[in-house]
Amino acid sequence: MAAGTKLVLGFENSSGNAVSMSFNYAKPSATTAQVKALMSGIITNGSIFENVPVTAKSAKTVTTTENVYDLDE
Repeated sequence: MAAGTKLVLGFENSSGNAVSMSFNYAKPSATTAQVKALMSGIITNGSIFENVPVTAKSAKTVTTTENVYDLDE
């Protein structure tokens, strides 16, 4: 069985529209302070994005698991 964690961040741009970013292979034990610091850094350097995030709105981790079945049995 394999498991993976994805970090999904939600922002709002200057027009009030939702901006979402996701990062595969996230650290499941990341703290709230670490996630806030990441989001703050993304906002600070937001001009590198086409759709510039200006306000942090949400953050979550999504954990998926995979079960592989041996069909040769």
